[in-house]
Amino acid sequence: MSRASDAVRTVAEAAGLAWDEASLWAMGVWRRAAGLREALAAQAERTRRSPLAWGTLYVAIFCLLSITLIDRPLALWLKAHVHGDVQGFFRVVTNLGRAEFYLVPAGLAWLAAVLRARRTPDPARRRRLREWSWRPAFLFLAIAVSGILGTLVKVAAGRARPRMLFDQGIYGLHPFTHDWAMNSFPSGHSQAAWAAMTALVVLVPRYDLLWLLIAVLVAASRVALTVHYLGDVVAGSWLGLSVTILLARMLGRRGHSIHSPL
Repeated sequence: MSRASDAVRTVAEAAGLAWDEASLWAMGVWRRAAGLREALAAQAERTRRSPLAWGTLYVAIFCLLSITLIDRPLALWLKAHVHGDVQGFFRVVTNLGRAEFYLVPAGLAWLAAVLRARRTPDPARRRRLREWSWRPAFLFLAIAVSGILGTLVKVAAGRARPRMLFDQGIYGLHPFTHDWAMNSFPSGHSQAAWAAMTALVVLVPRYDLLWLLIAVLVAASRVALTVHYLGDVVAGSWLGLSVTILLARMLGRRGHSIHSPL
């Protein structure tokens, strides 16, 4: 009996020690998790206070990871699997990212409003026309400014387009290259679509979900059609979005009303 009692006592002591060690380990994990939660909460608060600055950092990190790990295998997979009706759908959708579709009517509306205001003898009407003219001007400038910045980045980065990977096995960055095949980063269609649709969210917020859906589909089309890599599209989308938001803030600080009553 004594041997059996000793064995039971030994097992109980071992179990007790194991339980104590497990409890200490769990407490340590909980404390570290609590610290991690606090750090994440603090970072979320910093991001909330400066969303564009932190968002730009997050996008830059994602693009580096995408270029390194995601873009090449994803492009090869899409090239092999996206065909038929899916490809046809995205070929239609991608045209909504052409900058001229928005620049030309916005520029003409801006010019027409300014000229009409100059010819209007009524001061009150002239003032209303000039204030209204900032709405098409905002749309025009959002696309134009982000497009100029995107073009500068394209030349500086010199990233080979997916076509170069498929045809010649070329992948990577070749800075300050002016060839069309070497200006993949960032995506111009994604930049134009997100600039235009973000501007329309500000101008006509009633249809905000429609505008955002169009922007997402245009950006997705550039990846699905393997015209751009995922990193190109994310960078172009963020460029169009952030430039438009900054422009809206600047115009708001100057007292220009760009929100539509619709």
